[in-house]
Amino acid sequence: MLLSGCSGDDRSRQVDGAVIQPGKPGEKAEVLDEAPEIERARANDADVEFVQMMIPHHAQALQMAQLAPDARGSRAVRTMADRIDGAQRPEIVFMAGWLTDQGLDAPTKEQIEGGNIPMGRHGGHGSHGGDVHDMAGMASEAQLEELEASRGKDFDRLFLELMIMHHQGAIEMVDTVVREGADLQVNELATSIAADQTAEIDRMRQLLADL
Repeated sequence: MLLSGCSGDDRSRQVDGAVIQPGKPGEKAEVLDEAPEIERARANDADVEFVQMMIPHHAQALQMAQLAPDARGSRAVRTMADRIDGAQRPEIVFMAGWLTDQGLDAPTKEQIEGGNIPMGRHGGHGSHGGDVHDMAGMASEAQLEELEASRGKDFDRLFLELMIMHHQGAIEMVDTVVREGADLQVNELATSIAADQTAEIDRMRQLLADL
């Protein structure tokens, strides 16, 4: 997953310690002491909304994935659950750090490591309120209870069905922030989430067909 900032004009190049800034057509290049800085677009409401919503969205995916080891399902489904946990937990850490950098409330390191991430909409910290289950792809409390009570092949089937729906909801959220957001890091994270979860949807559909 690439999460990088942006500095300098990508047309500039360094020669013997000096930075050469190409001129406009018909103009000479300029020698600069250092690369010019490009002002990054500030995060907008769409970026903040996406990150605040994606944290509890990811948290529910972790909640479902953590049920797999004790559910006596297939090794393939347990492996998929491990993959989801391994991908989304670091993304929660990154998103919490991003919110902190914006001067906004975010889950603490202890909450993330302990699996005690606030599950209210916007991580319980946003200003818009609402129910976490209103977000695209989120499982209901009844569905989560059914999943927790399931075992074996029944667990595998329900887990895959719910997680496919969950991933599809995340991709919808990505589509919105890519269109409306402004922050480069959020855009890169969102694009990475969409790519990873699209591939996982394909794999989970195959696992579902094999049951």
